[in-house]
Amino acid sequence: MKARDRKRPDLICFDLDGTLYQDNKIYPRIIRYFFQDTPYQEWIPDIQARMERILWGKEPFRCGQFVPKQAAQDPQSVDDLFAVPTVTALLEPDPTPYFDRTRYTYVSDGWTLAMYLARRIGWAGDAFWNRFRGAREDLVSEQYGPKPEEELISALRALREDGVRLVLCSNAAAAGGWDLLRYLKLEDSFDEVVFDAEKPRSFPERIQNWGIPTEKILFIGDQGYYDLYAGKRMGAATVLISPYHVEDACLWDRRITTLKELIGYLLTLSEGQATRS
Repeated sequence: MKARDRKRPDLICFDLDGTLYQDNKIYPRIIRYFFQDTPYQEWIPDIQARMERILWGKEPFRCGQFVPKQAAQDPQSVDDLFAVPTVTALLEPDPTPYFDRTRYTYVSDGWTLAMYLARRIGWAGDAFWNRFRGAREDLVSEQYGPKPEEELISALRALREDGVRLVLCSNAAAAGGWDLLRYLKLEDSFDEVVFDAEKPRSFPERIQNWGIPTEKILFIGDQGYYDLYAGKRMGAATVLISPYHVEDACLWDRRITTLKELIGYLLTLSEGQATRS
């Protein structure tokens, strides 16, 4: 554990998807929603298998990289969907050219990879979001949804009782986000809940509005660029939670791979084992 990591924060900003639950069911479902009833329907099993290889670092295309935001031109095979240049931009001396959202997207997990592949075959606008909502609805179903974690609920409660301000900040739409929070029994676990957050662009203003020195803020999320980068640039501590191979994992103050490990870490912050600066 690094020295800065042992300081108890005054505020913790959490992401939601992939952070306060983990699953390996939803991103294959996203592929199914977008590829079924299209000319590429037969590719679904091969795409899902290829995604597994990417998530575990067995392909040049990996998590923690930026890729060009463009549809494939008349793809003839699964390989064509993945035939794009990849850049671990956050490790570059100047990554800012890759922050242009009209030109590049950041792939960090099964969600972002599946959504990127959907756009590679031409999904866009309302048609894209209509199909994506099917996957979001699966998250609150017994068949595909994650299970509520009572230990996580208890750990969050202990932090709040210890005076740590907890903020949930998610790019998810508010309707589906609140449905998921209620399903996970986390709707009363935070002092502030923000959906449609426009991360990371909104973070500088949010940090200013919190009125807490950045060295006393901790960001926890599964997507380095979206959840952690802006906070790190402003001097906050960062924790990446991801089971996958992530190319830019070395940037963050701490790396956690499982929800159980995250719960254990949060408990150390609420049991007086961390020190205040």
